[in-house]
Amino acid sequence: MIIAPYPKNETKRQKALERYGILDSLPERAYDDITRLMADVCEAPVSLVGLIDNDRNWLKSHHGVPLSESPRAISFCSHAIVSGQAVFTVENACNDPRFADNPLVDEHGVVSYAGAPLIDRDGYALGTLCVFNTQPMQLDPSQRDALASMARQVMYLLERHLRERRLERTGQDLARRNDQLERFVGAVTHDILGPVTNIAVHLDLIGEDVGEGEVRDDLLRIRRCALSLQAYIDGLLSHYLADDATELAPTIFTLGELFESVDEMVVRPSPITLVYPEEATEIRSHRAALQQVLLNLLANAIKYGASRVEVTFCQDGGHYRFSVIDDGPGIPPESHEPIFELFEKGAHVDPKDASGSGIGLATVSKLLERLGGTISVDSAVGCGSTFCFTLPVQEMEAMAA
Repeated sequence: MIIAPYPKNETKRQKALERYGILDSLPERAYDDITRLMADVCEAPVSLVGLIDNDRNWLKSHHGVPLSESPRAISFCSHAIVSGQAVFTVENACNDPRFADNPLVDEHGVVSYAGAPLIDRDGYALGTLCVFNTQPMQLDPSQRDALASMARQVMYLLERHLRERRLERTGQDLARRNDQLERFVGAVTHDILGPVTNIAVHLDLIGEDVGEGEVRDDLLRIRRCALSLQAYIDGLLSHYLADDATELAPTIFTLGELFESVDEMVVRPSPITLVYPEEATEIRSHRAALQQVLLNLLANAIKYGASRVEVTFCQDGGHYRFSVIDDGPGIPPESHEPIFELFEKGAHVDPKDASGSGIGLATVSKLLERLGGTISVDSAVGCGSTFCFTLPVQEMEAMAA
């Protein structure tokens, strides 16, 4: 028996094989279908997908034998990957000095072999798709072409596995980084909020002792900046803590109770009419999240100049539907989608306006997405705005069961 030499690029070839993360994986039907098909096409009792590892030939698929691996030193496939041939064949191993006393021949009755190397995109031979026979075998041209073609299909499966593995790893990395970012932003904003609040309070105290003039005007400007920063940080905290509002167990409450609590918390810097439906309907939902959504939408309408805001409710099939309708300045169509993205204010907002942080509607969208709901806006400049959001009835009932 002659042991096949290692490829000259063995170190790189081994790394290329390991990159796929396929070694010692579970059986897969896609590979088994190929080996079963090639056994039929080549009229051979055994067909394998073998990958040449450091010191073994590991079998991703084995049709006709119970083995899952064999020593590399006795592997016919070790000769195939260094042959440079599209299909490496051994018509009668008993008469071939390379295999005459090979244990596979002496103990398992292998007489003939044909294997098509599995070549990756960088030209590394990772293993073979092969067939074995217990009698002399000579493949015809169509059988050889089929073996080579199906070897390429095996490589396609391996490449797909590699892509899926990379996508999964990328998804895990993104999720981990996003979690770290959210915790970092939450911690930073929380730590900054206290000092900013203190600045605003001390400016109020100092302003009481300062008469009219430039100094007082400067203090008022600084105070307005501090309050804007405070509102911005409050918005960030609300956004990154929004998930907490959806993790609490859903409860049963009436819409009247919900609207009453919302109305008590709405800040009204100027006279404004707020209209709520007179509803005694009971619903089961995440009250804290719903309250936050409504408060954000009402505050947004008030902030941008609405003098009247009406909240409506109905049950539409399997969904609860809320609408917040205002008579404000309206929003141009090109801003309808961007306003739900974090830090996006939309084209209708003066970029110098510090009161708009581009956080509130992003928080609303995030909350509703977590609850399995949706939100949309219907608006035009000069015609007011209608924000409509829905929540699935069935999902909330199932969660409460």
